[in-house]
Amino acid sequence: MRLLIANPNRTEAITDACATLARAAASPGTEIVPWTNRDGPPVIDSLYSDSMAGRSLARSLVTIAQRVDAVVLAGFGSYGTGAVKEALDIPVIGLPEAAMAFAAPLCHRFVIVTTSPRMIPYTQDLVHALGFAARCAAVRAVGLPPVGKDEPPAPEVVRSLAAEVAAAHASAGADLAILGGSRLSPYAAALRGCTPLVVIEPLACAVALAESLARLGLRQSKAGKFAPPPRPLGEYD
Repeated sequence: MRLLIANPNRTEAITDACATLARAAASPGTEIVPWTNRDGPPVIDSLYSDSMAGRSLARSLVTIAQRVDAVVLAGFGSYGTGAVKEALDIPVIGLPEAAMAFAAPLCHRFVIVTTSPRMIPYTQDLVHALGFAARCAAVRAVGLPPVGKDEPPAPEVVRSLAAEVAAAHASAGADLAILGGSRLSPYAAALRGCTPLVVIEPLACAVALAESLARLGLRQSKAGKFAPPPRPLGEYD
């Protein structure tokens, strides 16, 4: 089985980090194929950059995805996920939907911790769009610097994550924590040692879900929302 790990932005270092995480989560025999959206923005940290990523992502994956069994969109956002699902006949999985699908049978309500306060409304909208609003106790954020700036020491990031998780548990009753992005994924193991809550790392969930769907021969339904566009894709350029 071949899984495409598609980085919606053009930063190769993020692609490499996602590929490493995906290989650690993949089953024996699964080949991880990393891909970078070179026509996308350098980072996705706003509604504007989300929109900039979506068009080039959808156009490029139509050709590339013919050589794989499933696609994982390796970002905790939208990025034209619906357009990619319309265009492709293989399973397409985004990190948010995979993480929340895994969380649902494991908890009463979850908290999502994202990378910066400005991404809280963005993530709240995403939760609503994916149909998990009733299960989401809170969306909180740590204050990581912009991508490309010096990352804080790992223990400091873990302490910040643990504080946000504890606050959501105390104030909103969250009993599971989802890390809101692959940038936070490397801290999952350390965070599990600092909280009694279950901690969900989204990229591992997306890889596991994509593998399962491919093995079962399932894909997004083409009988409704994700039916192919009515015109040939080239006519939309």
